[in-house]
Amino acid sequence: DGSDQNFDYMFKLLIIGNSSVGKTSFLFRYADDSFSNSFVSTVGIDFKVKTVYRNDKRVKLQIW
Repeated sequence: DGSDQNFDYMFKLLIIGNSSVGKTSFLFRYADDSFSNSFVSTVGIDFKVKTVYRNDKRVKLQIW
C-alpha cells in the first residue's frame, strides 16, 4: 500500500531512458516479480511501491 507510514527510510526513484528500452518491464519485474511480452508504450507515468529490508531496517521505495 502506497500510504503505509511504517518504514525506517523512504526513497523516491525515477527511471529514465529512451522509449522502448524496457523501463516499464524493469519496473514491473522488480516491484511485482512479473513480466509480460505485450506491454504497449506507456503514456503518462507508471508508479510502483516496493518495501525491502536492509540491515534490519524497513525501506520503502517509490519507483516512478
